[in-house]
Amino acid sequence: MIMKVIGKTNLKIKFAKMDKFTALPMNRAIDSPQVQKLITSIRNMGVLRVVIVTYTNIIDGIWRYYIIDGQHLATALSAIGDDIPYILVDIVDEKDLVDKMALLNSSSKSWILMDYVYAYRTVNPEYMKLLKFKNMFNIEPLMLVSLANNSNNNAYGNSRIIKSGEFKINNPNMEIMCKDFNEFFLKIGRADRWVKHQFLNVFIQAYGKYNHQQALDNLDKNLVIIKGMSDATYAAKFIATKVFNV
Repeated sequence: MIMKVIGKTNLKIKFAKMDKFTALPMNRAIDSPQVQKLITSIRNMGVLRVVIVTYTNIIDGIWRYYIIDGQHLATALSAIGDDIPYILVDIVDEKDLVDKMALLNSSSKSWILMDYVYAYRTVNPEYMKLLKFKNMFNIEPLMLVSLANNSNNNAYGNSRIIKSGEFKINNPNMEIMCKDFNEFFLKIGRADRWVKHQFLNVFIQAYGKYNHQQALDNLDKNLVIIKGMSDATYAAKFIATKVFNV
């Protein structure tokens, strides 16, 4: 059974087999346990929602039907041999596609930042560079945005940049700064997350003014204290004077 759509809509529910649809390159990987939960739910209560599909040629120049929300539901229905209920929505361009995917998917299983990175990498080459640095240095995406702009770390603002598809590398020294910061990051390890973000702020402010090897030695001497800190503001002052000598 299909749950009745509440409110006004001009979208008509259609039905098709799985082979009608093509996988999007920016879709998240299928989570098998989630598919099994949906199969159980379908058998107990029927189908309570529809799959959202677009018909477009913006991916490879060929007109195809793509699932932009509900790939787990579609997979579950296909596994038990049922038709897939779907509605079509219009897509303007690749960015519009990713934006709608993020909005729709967040209603059921919210995207994490890396989901946005993986999705936007197919339409914005700057995100491929972001992914490259993430893989090379394992620095948090929010921190990478600060390094990309050589500016103080702002978690909310950096998150918005990634989610909006506007990420861009404006710092020509980003790669070498990532390498240098990663040497500190590896030593800090499991310190308080916000202390580590403050460490990045101090690092960016001090970059080009401090002796790198001396700062690493200073960190070793004060590592136990820094790892035990929880006050981000005090940590920033301590790191600036005791590690970077600024």
